[in-house]
Amino acid sequence: MKRTIAKLIALGLIALPGAALAADYVAADGNGDGMLSLEEVQAILPEVTTDTFIAVDADGDGLLNQDELAVAQTEGLMPASDG
Repeated sequence: MKRTIAKLIALGLIALPGAALAADYVAADGNGDGMLSLEEVQAILPEVTTDTFIAVDADGDGLLNQDELAVAQTEGLMPASDG
């Protein structure tokens, strides 16, 4: 079910103009812990909603790790990184 929600959200994000731009996820990691919080993601991609973030956060810890980010990029939920 989570995959279905993620795909539906992806369709919505693809239509957003900012979602097509590359993002600097390394720079977004404000505290340098190697993970991205919702606030860190929204600092560079304000169009990312809480629902999208939750769909991408596969382990439900409230942070995106590199694996979750890679899956989100592959599925078109998040733009590719430029850094």
